[in-house]
Amino acid sequence: MKQWMLLLTVFTVVAAMITGCGPQAASAPAKFVIAYLPQESDTQTQQTYKAFETKLSEAIGMPVESYKATSYNAAIEAMRNNKADIAMFGPFSYIVAVERAGVEPIVGVTIPAMTESPASVIIVPKDSPIEKLEDLKGKTFGFVDPVSTTGHLFPKATLVKKLGLTAEELDTSFFKSVQFAGKHDNAVIGVVRGQYDAAAMSAMIPDMLVQRGLIEKDSYRILASSEAMAPVTPLAIRSGIPQETKEKVKSFLLGYQDPAYFKAVMNSDQARFVEVKDSAFDPVRETAKLLHLSPEQLLNH
Repeated sequence: MKQWMLLLTVFTVVAAMITGCGPQAASAPAKFVIAYLPQESDTQTQQTYKAFETKLSEAIGMPVESYKATSYNAAIEAMRNNKADIAMFGPFSYIVAVERAGVEPIVGVTIPAMTESPASVIIVPKDSPIEKLEDLKGKTFGFVDPVSTTGHLFPKATLVKKLGLTAEELDTSFFKSVQFAGKHDNAVIGVVRGQYDAAAMSAMIPDMLVQRGLIEKDSYRILASSEAMAPVTPLAIRSGIPQETKEKVKSFLLGYQDPAYFKAVMNSDQARFVEVKDSAFDPVRETAKLLHLSPEQLLNH
């Protein structure tokens, strides 16, 4: 009997040790890592991000580091492998990150004035003979990233609806070729420089590049616009982060009011952090179903 009691005690201790060391156990990290998604960047933007990181570090009581992910997929994989703790995703890349990396929303970023604005635009060069969406047949087309909401999902839905095609027809037979530019600004510049006959991107990016002097104001034309999208961009945090740290991060973000930061991130000093729930992105999930875009298909691009 004593031998059985001893074995039971040993088993219980070992089981407790295994459970405590398992992937679901939340232990305080030695540092907090931000993964920045692919986007246009300059020296001023980098300085703004650095100031944000310094203040966040003070608020949560640990070092904050950052790096620029090469793609949405890379950021998702970094969070899945505990190499990054937080990232600002587009709504669609966010729902993929939820499924593949188990992230959760901590806050959202919203621009009140953009509630009715289109989420995406499709542009062509200024002097292009393309006048309507039907003229895109047999042409080269650029999207941003397979899991980009405004650079792939929404403009593709626009094309499917307005052209009366299936997503499969659009992918396999409508265009001469389709490429992914990697960043929104690359898609715009690719059109202006003739790399693509047309391309899709976030609606605010072309004007942003004009303001920064990277392209001429009259170097492109907007061929079509998508529907408006719920104006909330999610910041997702790794679920394994201790709850105490999550609460400190959330409190810091909801109280952060630096106009320069929001100008750099959202191209609007009127943007702000707000409370957000995962259910806010259910309409995006429905659009993904319409286009038959599963996480597996997108992450294998």
